[in-house]
Amino acid sequence: MLLISSLARTKFCEVKAKNYQMLIARTGYTGEEIGYEIYLDGAAASWLWSKLLEVGTPLGLLPCGLAARDSTRTEAGLPLHGNELAGPHNINPFEAGFAPYVKLHKPFFIGRSHCVAAYTNMTREVVRFEVNAGGTRPIHAGAAVVDRNGAYLGRVTSCISLGESQVGLALLDKLGVIPGTPITILNPPRQDEAGKPSADLSKGDHVAVPIPGTIIPRFP
Repeated sequence: MLLISSLARTKFCEVKAKNYQMLIARTGYTGEEIGYEIYLDGAAASWLWSKLLEVGTPLGLLPCGLAARDSTRTEAGLPLHGNELAGPHNINPFEAGFAPYVKLHKPFFIGRSHCVAAYTNMTREVVRFEVNAGGTRPIHAGAAVVDRNGAYLGRVTSCISLGESQVGLALLDKLGVIPGTPITILNPPRQDEAGKPSADLSKGDHVAVPIPGTIIPRFP
């Protein structure tokens, strides 16, 4: 246990418990100051899960699902593969805000020239935003982001509710949008909403209501 507790952030160690081999990393994908990920095979995972609940339940330990993990990582500004890394938008680590993890100072690694080109030719980046509006309809991935003049900026990639507010990540086709900048978010039309120009609206049509938001620091 001493070995695990002394791990610095982003470091890992190998541990053997009850003849099960596992790799423990302190990367903290939930955004907590102290958070660990455990890599192990199926039999070991079943044993460890039961043991953690046995020991931890009296201390208040509770299991949680994937949605809870997604909420905490979004609040912390951490990317999810398929949302803020790669995925339909083909986002690279530099655009996602994780340039330091790609060691461009190394003289050679496979893909280095491509990474250098991606870094030196950046035209977009992932930002974090907040919406303070009680009762506002939940913002979904794919929602459009526009500036105060209605000019298109990009798309929401993730968003979660935090009580009366919402926090999310968006890929903007613009660099250097500073914290405090106001934005407007336009959710994709629902099935009962009209996705057509305002001049063509008629009785019974619904449109997505613009949701005001603010750019906040990329990481808490």
